[in-house]
Amino acid sequence: MKIRPDQLSRELERKIFPVYMLTGDEPLLLQECADQIRRACQQQGYSERRIFHVDRQFDWTQLQDEAESMSLFSEKKLIELRLGKSKPGSAGAKALTRYLESPNEDNVLLIESARLDANTLKSKWVSTIEKAGGLLQIWPISLKEMPDWLSRRAAAMNLTLEREAVMLLSDRLEGNLLAAAQELEKLKLNYPSETISEAMVLETVDDSARYDVFNLTDSCLLADPRKSIQILSHLRAEGVEATFVLWALTKEVRLLDAIRQGLSNGANMTAIFKQNRVINRRQNLVTQTARRLDHQHIRTILALGAECDARIKGMLKGGSPWDTLSDMVLMLCGTRAINNTDQHAVS
Repeated sequence: MKIRPDQLSRELERKIFPVYMLTGDEPLLLQECADQIRRACQQQGYSERRIFHVDRQFDWTQLQDEAESMSLFSEKKLIELRLGKSKPGSAGAKALTRYLESPNEDNVLLIESARLDANTLKSKWVSTIEKAGGLLQIWPISLKEMPDWLSRRAAAMNLTLEREAVMLLSDRLEGNLLAAAQELEKLKLNYPSETISEAMVLETVDDSARYDVFNLTDSCLLADPRKSIQILSHLRAEGVEATFVLWALTKEVRLLDAIRQGLSNGANMTAIFKQNRVINRRQNLVTQTARRLDHQHIRTILALGAECDARIKGMLKGGSPWDTLSDMVLMLCGTRAINNTDQHAVS
């Protein structure tokens, strides 16, 4: 059966299926659903875990061998197949279908996968999983849904946020659920029994995240290259993922481009601010920066972002993504001449 993530807890209380498949591109929600299944299995005596990472060289006979083998430590076990972006192929599809024809009642199979395309979702092996157990398709939270998601998660933590505080978090985090969860945990720690205001959110950011990505983007908009590079260096030293920094910088540049175009076209800026969810206190800052950057600067910074993404993914050899991030920061500050980086510009 198909199960929505918000139904999973209730379904697990009702019955443990022999197989679950989680598919999607939202890491936090995938992890939390998988953890719910693991906890439910643990409570029902499935105390042994076997984990297989599937790639093109994976031997699918291991699945049946594991299903038929006796548990060394308990009577029941949880078998996890981590597909990632791989597909099982014909051998894997046959192995999964064969396994599910007569699943061992002492085993639960948990399959985790990146988002499956429409054709794969219609395949026989996925249909077999859906008939025998639970199929959870986990969709990203849209920008429109983000405030409600934050409010629900805060309520589940017994945390009360004013609407302005929710909107500020939503603006800063723009769909990054892992960062959102971390911010709510910090607020819970700092204000365990208070209604949280916009000012409290800002204070938490200022006190506990002096060197976070949002301080970095604000510093860039203020055209402070020394502080911006200092923040970037601290983020790197603290182990912040380059992907997260790139996301924040790219998000800001695309916002500036929308503001710049609105200014050029004589558009209603109030409507543009509302459409892009720019809070009042940042409107003057982004407007001034948008006036400072021309179209060519925007194009070049975004091209640097694409280069950084390729370095992070290992598609571009030589150089560090952090060096490219430094170039983006300096250009956003306005201190690196465009003719030094025009080779990055895209048409």
